[in-house]
Amino acid sequence: MSIYGGWRRPGFGALAVALAVLPSWAASEIQDSGFLSRMDDLDSGGWYISDFSVKKPSFRTGWSRTAVETGPEDGAVLLSLAPAPPETGKDFQGGELQWRQATRYGRYEVVMTAARGEGVISSFFTYTGPYFDDPHNEIDFEFLGRDTTKAWVNRFTDGKKLPGQWIGLGFDAAAGPHVYAFEWTEDSLAWFADGKELLRITGKEAEIPSRPQKIYLNIWGGAEAQRDWSGFAPNGIRAVARYYCVSYRPLGALGQQCSDLPVSQ
Repeated sequence: MSIYGGWRRPGFGALAVALAVLPSWAASEIQDSGFLSRMDDLDSGGWYISDFSVKKPSFRTGWSRTAVETGPEDGAVLLSLAPAPPETGKDFQGGELQWRQATRYGRYEVVMTAARGEGVISSFFTYTGPYFDDPHNEIDFEFLGRDTTKAWVNRFTDGKKLPGQWIGLGFDAAAGPHVYAFEWTEDSLAWFADGKELLRITGKEAEIPSRPQKIYLNIWGGAEAQRDWSGFAPNGIRAVARYYCVSYRPLGALGQQCSDLPVSQ
């Protein structure tokens, strides 16, 4: 559930895709090979650090490079949420990373520690939409700081808003790093935590996204429209999500994934 799709779940209202300095990609930039990023390679050119604001007053978070910190001893990249300077016109500054090339069917993995806090959302998802001359397609793994023992999983297909679902994890996602994954094929979509399947849908049951998308990581603060979902983030709240590894392996390919590495502590 990105903020870029032009709309959200009931109560958010229409969100015009009025963005600044968002990097575009063409069909020739679709990635057909896998990758593994240990998140110590942000200067390699694969990742784009967002530094812009959604031009919608009701969206309270602006993306800032200063909210992305590299080089902690544990090797993580830290995406932070904190009060924004008054001149930004936003309540918060949040961190966001985008993988520059689009990807499609395959297995996606992240090792991360979710953020705590009322109204705080930390996420791992894929997205494409009107800015990229596509209808809205998206696959979500989101963690709400108000209850980090659950995850919200969802998908959007060709502009259609489809039902999401809460999934109990059996652990606290904010207490330490875990491996989260989803497998996306032409006729199925499945979500996993630490190798355990959480949910699977098939094309016989529901629509499956089909368009190439970009990988995103971000943290942001909920507004009034998300109060029933994420809670309303207090103005002074501060929170941090930690990301250790992201990998993508195309369908049918071989290659190392985040789950092949030791989980950082």
